Amino acid sequence: MTPDAYVRSAWTAPHIDSTTAPVLIASAAPMESFDPATGELVATIAVSTIADVDRAVDGAHEALRTTSWRNNGALRARVLNRWAVRLRETIDYFAELITREQGKTVGEARGEILGSIGQVEYNAGLARALYGRAIALNEGVHGVVLREPVGVVAAITPWNYPFNLTIRAVAPALAAGNAVVVKPASLTPAIVTKALDLLHEDPDLPQGILSVVVGPGGTVGDRLVRSDGIDMIAFTGDSTTGIGVMRTAADSLKKVSLELGGKSPNIVFADADLDKALAGAVNAAFTAAGQICTAGSRLVVERSIHDEFMDRLAAKVRAMRVGEGLDPATEMGPLVSAGQKKTVMDYIAIGRADGTILVGGDSLDDAPYANGHFIAPTIVTDLPDTSRVITEEIFGPVLAVQTFEDEDEAVAIANGTQFGLACGLWTTNLNRAWRVGRAVESGTIWINTYHHFYGEAEVGGFKRSGVGRQQGIEGILEFTETKHLNFDSNPNLW
Repeated sequence: MTPDAYVRSAWTAPHIDSTTAPVLIASAAPMESFDPATGELVATIAVSTIADVDRAVDGAHEALRTTSWRNNGALRARVLNRWAVRLRETIDYFAELITREQGKTVGEARGEILGSIGQVEYNAGLARALYGRAIALNEGVHGVVLREPVGVVAAITPWNYPFNLTIRAVAPALAAGNAVVVKPASLTPAIVTKALDLLHEDPDLPQGILSVVVGPGGTVGDRLVRSDGIDMIAFTGDSTTGIGVMRTAADSLKKVSLELGGKSPNIVFADADLDKALAGAVNAAFTAAGQICTAGSRLVVERSIHDEFMDRLAAKVRAMRVGEGLDPATEMGPLVSAGQKKTVMDYIAIGRADGTILVGGDSLDDAPYANGHFIAPTIVTDLPDTSRVITEEIFGPVLAVQTFEDEDEAVAIANGTQFGLACGLWTTNLNRAWRVGRAVESGTIWINTYHHFYGEAEVGGFKRSGVGRQQGIEGILEFTETKHLNFDSNPNLW
């Protein structure tokens, strides 16, 4: 797993100073973000105060009150389309920034950016296509049902896919005619600020419609959730925090959209194309070092092929190249922080006590890993169903293996979790794919693939994995309210 030496590509901005970013509203002492592979300083960015949060919210309301933004879909489409163009022109810059601030491989970073650009383009088209319906309700009575923007949206976004998960909230919220205040994760503020600066600079975007505030969730995030000026919270993160956001938002009956945690099963039947399923199992578990809410972190394998499949999978995982994400040969980068690494290593210790470490299980601390937060990709077997490695979201490169005898047991194992975000299903039997796909309680079921997302198709969670949907038609409708205008042209009331 040790990477060979490589020569770093030229980086145009060894240190990013975002203390005066145009989109940022912040007046407190700056914070710093660091490369999780090398420990090098990546960015300095000013932190927002409670007063800055209030100023951003007030500015958003003023912009909605004094401009045509909420009622002009053509304007919103033009602004978003131009943003997509600027993002496409800066892919190389942002891919390297994502890798340096978040740690994922540069190939994964490019994929994140390209998917994000697709989200912007898709929602730019929808900005001109939001419509309601007219209904003849009675003689002389007509109803017009409209979709209107919610108002001011607070988008609180995570560090694991900071570019994509910010844009996935911002693009539909703006396309629907809202104003947005974004709070990025404190581990990845430069990525979000730089991406939104490209949108903020558009001359047709009204001042105040978009702003960024930076700081801890316990202060800056909490202020947004509690603010009387915020009409909706769009939150992506872990389930415990999301439940807290929902509980606090309930005090003022704010609308919420939550995409939360997962413990997704990846089910391999004996009739599957095993070569493709093996590649899918690696992708499902170890993309972004497992730091993705849809990670297929539970591999559920039919018993008759278990030994063959696991032998081949173990060989693939042992051969994975772990290293700095800027090295194009790296297949898995570091964990995002020392704290996240400790959390994952604690779960690996539980796995070692409860079951068998088939592959990995090691903290990589010697050169060339000494300055970063690296863990070997890990497979754990022989676990009881009650093990925390089976039941809890780890958010790291740890794959738990379970086995089944028949289809009913596979479904029972898949559904034996508090989460319901995603599921992989590998079979060449179309009837089985339909049956199991309908029976598994998850918002996304990938059949003979994994981790493929499309702007046109909704995603979201069952159970403790979230409330509402992102992407697709439902994704933009999340950011609207439904209004009925009732017209009565009769001469008398009754």
